Amino acid sequence: MIRLCRAEGGELCSIESGKMKDALWIDAVAPSPEEVEGLHKEFDIDLQDVADCLDPNERSRIEIEESYDLVVLRTLLPEERNGDDASARVHTIPIGIFISKGKVITVRLVSSFSDQELLSELKRRPKMDSKEDLFLVLVRKVSRDLDRRIRPLERTIAKIQEDILHPSQAEAVGQQAFALSNSLIVLNTALLANLNAMSMLSKVKHLKLNKDQMDVAEDLENDIAQLYEMTTIYREITANILDAYESTLANNLQVVMKTLTTISLILILPVMITAMFSMNVDLPIAGNPYAFWIIVAISAIAVAALWVMFRLKRIL
Repeated sequence: MIRLCRAEGGELCSIESGKMKDALWIDAVAPSPEEVEGLHKEFDIDLQDVADCLDPNERSRIEIEESYDLVVLRTLLPEERNGDDASARVHTIPIGIFISKGKVITVRLVSSFSDQELLSELKRRPKMDSKEDLFLVLVRKVSRDLDRRIRPLERTIAKIQEDILHPSQAEAVGQQAFALSNSLIVLNTALLANLNAMSMLSKVKHLKLNKDQMDVAEDLENDIAQLYEMTTIYREITANILDAYESTLANNLQVVMKTLTTISLILILPVMITAMFSMNVDLPIAGNPYAFWIIVAISAIAVAALWVMFRLKRIL
């Protein structure tokens, strides 16, 4: 599906599909082979570049061609922008931004945002008079979605750190920590790739940024760098949480094994005493009518004495 938008009064407005030449933004969402062929013929876009943008594993990068420049960034799926659910696995997808003469063409697998959503979150709506303005807004949208996913993770980490001290919640904490670690790896990798792509923005030929727009681009690059540093710190904290979780499990196992060993030592004494008096030899209490109870009493005294010793040594 291809949607077309043009700039009117500094804002984006949808136009009919047949007016591609009048469009400022051409948004191709999971385009059909016929639509891809149309983009190739109209704007001389390499078919391989379009196929790369539709590859879920495509990395962020910049390609410079004669008739266009391609900026590939990693962005989030619409349903994965909220970071409150730490157990939800994060997936990122590529968005290809083709910058040609007077137009911006985006190619993506799913509609992660619409033209209305593109501007609705901005406190001050920038004027959409040129492809440079549109490009910066697209990059800002990608950065905002990642920021929305990352910021709440600090609360999640704090909650996991509190819960890990409670043995009854150790299993749930372990699942959340592992899921959080996987999400941070994906986000951290995507941000690093986006940061590398933004750092090469000065090499793009078809993007003519003025001084104010260059300042905005630098701010966006700084925002992405800050998010990358945050996810790096969160990854280290999560790694420490997982280490503490593993240490807690090992300590709990050690306590259980110590308790079982102590109980085995206590129970082995009556067995030894009973075995001694069960041997087929003459014993001092042989023929005594109270022999059974004497053996029981000796066993009980031995067990009690060993239990008291373990208590005094704080083994039990």
